[in-house]
Amino acid sequence: MRSLRRGALALAAGALAALLGGLGLAAPLDDLLQRWLSPTSAPQPSAPGVVLAIGPDDPWPWPNGRLAQLLDRLRDAGARGIALDLPLQASADDPAGDARLARSLLDNRVALGVALDMAPGKAPRARMPPVEFADAARLGHAHLAPDRDGRVRQHLSYVLAADGVRWPSLPQVLVQPGNRAGGGARALDRWRIGHAGGLPPTLPASGVLDGRLGASQLHGRWILVGLADPRLQPRLPGPFGSAPLYPVEHQARALVALLRGATPRPLPAAAQAVLALLLAGGAVLVGLSAGGRDWRLPAAAIGGLVATLGLFAWLLGRQLWFAAGGVVLVLAIVLLAWCLTALWKLLRERQQAPGLASRARMEAALHAVRATGQPHALLLVGIAAGDTRSEAGQADACRLARLLRERARRPGDIAACLGDGAFALLLPGTPASAAEHILDEIRQLAGRGMASPVRGSVHGCDGDPCECSRRLGAGATAAGAPLA
Repeated sequence: MRSLRRGALALAAGALAALLGGLGLAAPLDDLLQRWLSPTSAPQPSAPGVVLAIGPDDPWPWPNGRLAQLLDRLRDAGARGIALDLPLQASADDPAGDARLARSLLDNRVALGVALDMAPGKAPRARMPPVEFADAARLGHAHLAPDRDGRVRQHLSYVLAADGVRWPSLPQVLVQPGNRAGGGARALDRWRIGHAGGLPPTLPASGVLDGRLGASQLHGRWILVGLADPRLQPRLPGPFGSAPLYPVEHQARALVALLRGATPRPLPAAAQAVLALLLAGGAVLVGLSAGGRDWRLPAAAIGGLVATLGLFAWLLGRQLWFAAGGVVLVLAIVLLAWCLTALWKLLRERQQAPGLASRARMEAALHAVRATGQPHALLLVGIAAGDTRSEAGQADACRLARLLRERARRPGDIAACLGDGAFALLLPGTPASAAEHILDEIRQLAGRGMASPVRGSVHGCDGDPCECSRRLGAGATAAGAPLA
């Protein structure tokens, strides 16, 4: 029956860890773990990108001719690649500007973002730019996929649209010129965005046109042009602990992570659930193998935490993602619960046995007596049933504690509470035969008003070798274990 209960508790702990990880309920903890345990490497150079923001000081929409002028200036400055995350529109009043922009988009270094309209339970639909622009530029989707809590933690490197086109992301198209939209069987491919990638600087796009930004700030850089106007696009929070960013800045963070190879892809959901079940459930099962009454449970929980963090860091170094926050949270709760239970148990025992010494004080007294070479006797006494959690067991423990305290009459005598209904009485200068007589008296007095019989043993010591310390440790076993 107890083994079934232990198995059920371990299964519940593992299932809870898998649920927390699968539903993203421990996502903030996952963010912190990724930030702390990301593989360390040599210091990275400055971010290889620049965000050119169109903000409220020079608001959108811009004339297409002006946008073409911006692209020409960036090309002349030696920009390595240019991505436009902008809602482009053709202008019937300025066909010359449209034509100029279309010619500028023909440059192989320019990529154009495509918005995706997402609907629950349906494949997304691409919101295509005007045909003259779509035919000229390389296209990539600019969709951001917030998690349940509204934070952008994942980058969709590929998305399969309703028309069967497999859209690569805008950063993917920008850094891989040959990577164009096409067909594909895999509907979704994503990877995790962390803190390590860094964030390129955000500068005003108008500064390129009026000369405030020179070629030295743009040469050899990947340029992302987008909106940074709260009236048009709100900022979106990223991983826990990071500042909210405009959508184009999230694209820039993904670009930097892509360039640096920091693109951990999540393990399949079933594999993550099995890992969570094994790590959390296995630790709890091992910890409860002794009934949870010794240090095995916290040791197993700590071991499970170390194994979880080690596995998380190992997978992260191989660009794989495992939501370990659920396991860490469950094992931390197990540790906290054990600590609170142990504290409550200690306080309860103090209330049951006021005036009795602690185990540490008893061990110190034993050491002192042994150092003087004085003969002594150690009585180990306990409740045979060993159950101090019931009302009758608590009453028996209190009565036995009172009897031992009354027998510690001389200045050197010490009565101590060892826990779980076990007690010890140190009698310096007392031979073993006299100690046996005292133990019989305690049994007789205790037997008159106690529901459970009293077990006990006497260990006398007339000199070396003295085994009282070892006997004390053996006598402080869980309640119900033989004391003799």
